[in-house]
Amino acid sequence: MIGPAGDRFGGVILGGIVLAGALLVAAIVLIVGGVAAPSGGVADLPASVLAGAGSAVGVVLLIGLAGALALRRSGRVARQAEARVAALETIAEARGIAAVIADADGSLRYATGLSGFGLAAEPGVFVADLVATLIEPADDALPATIASMATRALAGENLSREFSAIPTRPGERPGGGAGAGARYLQVTLGPFAGGVFYVIEDVSERRAESDRALDRLALLTRALDRAPFGILVVDEAGQVQEANSAFRRFLGGHSATGRNVTDLIASADRPQIEGTIGRVASTGQPSGPVDVRLAGDEERTVAIYASQAALPRDGGRGYVLHVVDATERKRLEAQFAQSQKMQAVGQLAGGIAHDFNNMLTAIIGFCDLMLQRHPVGEPSFADAMQIKQNANRAAGLVRQLLAFSRQQALAPRIIDMTEILAELSNLLRRLLGEQVELSVVHGRELWAVKADPGQIEQVVINLAVNARDAMTDGGRLTIQTSNFTAERSYTIGDETMQPGDYVAVTVSDTGAGMDKAVLARVFEPFFTTKEVGTGTGLGLAMVYGTMRQLGGFVHGHSDGPGKGASFTLYLPRAEGQPTAAVALDEVDGGPADTTGGGKILLVEDEDAVRLFAARALRAKGYEVTEARTGESALEILADRPAVDLLVTDMVMPKVDGATLIREARKTMPDLPVICISGYTQESVAQEVEALPRVYFLPKPFSLKQLATKVKNAIESARAESA
Repeated sequence: MIGPAGDRFGGVILGGIVLAGALLVAAIVLIVGGVAAPSGGVADLPASVLAGAGSAVGVVLLIGLAGALALRRSGRVARQAEARVAALETIAEARGIAAVIADADGSLRYATGLSGFGLAAEPGVFVADLVATLIEPADDALPATIASMATRALAGENLSREFSAIPTRPGERPGGGAGAGARYLQVTLGPFAGGVFYVIEDVSERRAESDRALDRLALLTRALDRAPFGILVVDEAGQVQEANSAFRRFLGGHSATGRNVTDLIASADRPQIEGTIGRVASTGQPSGPVDVRLAGDEERTVAIYASQAALPRDGGRGYVLHVVDATERKRLEAQFAQSQKMQAVGQLAGGIAHDFNNMLTAIIGFCDLMLQRHPVGEPSFADAMQIKQNANRAAGLVRQLLAFSRQQALAPRIIDMTEILAELSNLLRRLLGEQVELSVVHGRELWAVKADPGQIEQVVINLAVNARDAMTDGGRLTIQTSNFTAERSYTIGDETMQPGDYVAVTVSDTGAGMDKAVLARVFEPFFTTKEVGTGTGLGLAMVYGTMRQLGGFVHGHSDGPGKGASFTLYLPRAEGQPTAAVALDEVDGGPADTTGGGKILLVEDEDAVRLFAARALRAKGYEVTEARTGESALEILADRPAVDLLVTDMVMPKVDGATLIREARKTMPDLPVICISGYTQESVAQEVEALPRVYFLPKPFSLKQLATKVKNAIESARAESA
């Protein structure tokens, strides 16, 4: 790492080099007698030079100097001293160091190691000129520059400067070693015995290593700055010291440096980030993630990971925060939670609807039996009709619950939405009233769709009535159809619409509109913004459930309160031509005379429903055998009785309706079956789809509907057998 620590380390090395050169020069001069020996020896060298005595070269040369001085004082043979000097010169040259002493006038007094730099020492030459020849003129290394530095050194300063060197021969560097690239020289000057000492060192390798480290640091800095997640460096007081580009983008391009990190977080979430940093400070261990919202953009959620770090500037303790955009993850989590909630409510609604259908079937059935004994004109007739009418209203609410839970009975067929809306427009105008203008815009060459026409009409009516209620002062309701091709997947609410062809039906109004909070809950059952007593909160829930059951989607949109709203239905394209409904499955259809004959096995675990159905069928001329459970029905069938029709509930404990039908068909493969259930015709068909002559009668049903379905099933089976 390049930083203060690296600078201090480089300073120690440089001090050692300076000391080595100065000691070498001193040793040589003392031995050859060119300079009188300082009375104190080594202690008289400049203090700034002695400060670098930690380098290996400095220690070696210091020892050599001490030995040379001892020889000088003892009067030993001069050649022994010169041998020591030669050894010291060899060490200097091996280390790539040149040492030069100049007199006060700048002329050369002594030099060693210059050959390693391609120079020859000539007596009397000006040292400033000599050094300048090694350096690029473009680097301001003119002789006058070097001479100016020497003048300052004579005055007592110790100077050091790095210069760009003139290249040597290709592939060669000073000292004889091979190398490549730019060359750099470190020139150090200081006062010495009435003159100036110069130490010249080739620092190209050190400079190259430094440059490589800086390049790596720059690369790492760019990588972190361009990371797809935010990075913050925070000091112990919480002040942001550094922030990368990704985090600045989180702030809309604004700077975070110098601000307290808690000021960047939404006020409600600040205790969380303070607690996270506090845990890191107390334990020294990384902490996170913690999900918080950013100040000024509370729609954005970020996950923050915190860890401890030493700050390089003052050596204090700080923290590194990694900030990941978690907005999409939180949205998906909310979608998943909403989907789970809707599914749970749907299952609850389906279960409640099933139980209510059983009760309503009994209520409506026994009302029909009562009405047979109390015709029009009798006092009890009106009371019985009130009971039946309110039971039928309750049955309508149950159908909405089943629609939301995607368990309503449907009779889908290929239809043309243009025809459906054209037939429905007159009814819609009556529902909307005079204050609301209706506009229907039909798309050209609209694709066919497969849906239950009655349910599609109910969906459009629900949307239109909702829009009418939102336009209290009148307005405009527009219904527009078009073909839509999804070339990629789209997220609609908590569902994903796959690529494909769809018919889009958009119902838009100019009413009160909705804010985001209302729009997020608009399809929840029992959620309503209307006054108490004016809505059940099931209208849009029924729209949602019906569309999902048909394999389609519904998307709500509003630009805000007062700006209207629109709901778009997406129905999958169907191949084929529009068809009419099958008459046999119309529960209110059939002959006016509902009496008949035959043997019927009636299987129903709800006592009230079974009692009503048995009484009604016996009254119509049928012989009825009752079974309370599927197991009881199997025991009866084991005796191989003559049975013309099996009427069974689909939802029963242990042996359900589908199992009973499969077992019964093993011995009586042509036995017609009527399935009675509060669940969907599709779900029944999936369980027994491979079996012929299986009919569906949804609960709640009336006496007439039951008798009609039974007579149609028996007569159809007899006609096929004839």
